[in-house]
Amino acid sequence: MENNSSTLQAMNILVVGASGYVGRHLVPKLLQQGHKVRVSARRVTELVALFDQQPVDICPMDLLQPTTVTEACRDIDIAFYLVHSMQAGDDFAERDRRAAHVFGREASRAGIKQIVYLGALAPEDTHSLHLRSRAETGEALREGGVPVTELRAPIIVGAGSVPFEAIRDMVNHLPGMLLPTAVKNKSAPIALDNLLFYLVGVMACREAYQQIYDVAGPDTISYLQQIEKYAAVTEQRFKPLPFFLISIAMVRFGMPLFSSAPKGVIKALLGGLKHDILADDKAIRTLLPQPLLSYEQAVEKALADEQSWPAPLTWFQGNMAFREGWRNAAFYGDCLVLSHESAMPAKPIWQVLSKIGGKQRFFFMNWVWAIREWIDFCVGGPGRDLGRDTANKFVVGERVDSWNILRVNEEKSVLLGFGMKGPGSGNLEFRLEPLPDGGTRITMLAYWHPAGFWGQLYWYSMMRPHTFLFWGMLRRISALAVKQHLRSSPD
Repeated sequence: MENNSSTLQAMNILVVGASGYVGRHLVPKLLQQGHKVRVSARRVTELVALFDQQPVDICPMDLLQPTTVTEACRDIDIAFYLVHSMQAGDDFAERDRRAAHVFGREASRAGIKQIVYLGALAPEDTHSLHLRSRAETGEALREGGVPVTELRAPIIVGAGSVPFEAIRDMVNHLPGMLLPTAVKNKSAPIALDNLLFYLVGVMACREAYQQIYDVAGPDTISYLQQIEKYAAVTEQRFKPLPFFLISIAMVRFGMPLFSSAPKGVIKALLGGLKHDILADDKAIRTLLPQPLLSYEQAVEKALADEQSWPAPLTWFQGNMAFREGWRNAAFYGDCLVLSHESAMPAKPIWQVLSKIGGKQRFFFMNWVWAIREWIDFCVGGPGRDLGRDTANKFVVGERVDSWNILRVNEEKSVLLGFGMKGPGSGNLEFRLEPLPDGGTRITMLAYWHPAGFWGQLYWYSMMRPHTFLFWGMLRRISALAVKQHLRSSPD
């Protein structure tokens, strides 16, 4: 059967979990076909950043709060369910079951015609809590009464996929690694593009209602081979060494040292290493035939595609604008957020903030900034390239000492790019938000995409010093605004 989704009448589609790596790629494909798309997630800010330039309806939704689910499901024909709770802690399986029950029930009440659910391949005798949970989530959705089409996928090869990112971080930043012998177990990793084709293809396909399909790539290879093939494609020298004394628990403990991929997800996924995870994908290939990319082709496409993604100057995981286009900077980054409330309106605070760098320097403990700048200078960086192109005014494209001015929203926000040498890619953002009493909330956000172990070490070792330093900066900016305001006010 040919994929005829492009000829379908335009429908109202809900993508639950649209901020995830599958959802963010699925949404544009649905829009290209003329469908009206509503995207939902608990954190709306990331949805706004991801889909700001796309004609989508953004709807906040907490799956454990039925009223928010009811609102998101209103006037929807088909829903894609792409969520999991693996980052929520050890009780993620129970949370996923409860969330699926709520969504299935509310989808039925709203008259949704089909739920397309992305699950995971698993052997019947698996002891992996993650893999069992994915199957249980599908069962919970079906109990709601809406026809469910479940696609069970192996490792997905695409930027943002946690197994893919763990391999990328490992190969990019280590010369080699001792691994458990479980890496010799096999699966059939599927390219993200091939998976998206299947997801869109089963949409509104009555033959797929109430069906469970295995999906897979063309190559059944071991996890060890995936690592070796990734290294070959990227021309990295990396030596994986399976060793019988290395346990999965050791890998679970050690991986956060060199990879910034979400720890909760890594912990859950590593349980699947204990099995061969094989697929019988004849049914889905018969229903929706397509050329399947080999593992090497999937890696090449994943790396090429992320270079061409839209890169707005708003932070979200994987945004190349915040990774400086550098493939060694991890997909997953960290963000330190600090806020201070000032009695001053935004204008005098902005006037003070606009003097940052140059003669004013950084308001608080300038000797600390100077030490960092001298260290950078000594290793060949621009740390001592001090000064402002335009004093007391932010101009996009100009510099604040060794920082670059990337985005300015007058009296509201400014985004700076970290120009000094470091084991990763960094940015600093200031936001001014008016308060009801006439004051202003000053928020400082420090973004960091680490590059391997040294990048991780830099972030965590500097967390407390940065927190102390940035708090001091915010308070000092507020105090200077008060002082300047009093000086300029008539007696």
